[in-house]
Amino acid sequence: MKILNKVAIIIGIIGVWLYVSGVDSDVLSRAVLGVIIAILAFIISKISTYITDRREEQEEREEERRSKTFSAWIRSGSLR
Repeated sequence: MKILNKVAIIIGIIGVWLYVSGVDSDVLSRAVLGVIIAILAFIISKISTYITDRREEQEEREEERRSKTFSAWIRSGSLR
């Protein structure tokens, strides 16, 4: 698992725990804090997924560029 995903899971667990403990003790501020932390964990998870997707796309573009460069080099007759 990626580091951001682990952080998101940990933050989510803490948020859920705060939410549950806040509801049981009838403290609205702890419940709200728990919900906010859980939402923050979800946002971090989405950002991690977005970064991973962009990195994969960049690697694909780089590989395609290298392939085109190599094929142009071969067609130019540089091996002779």
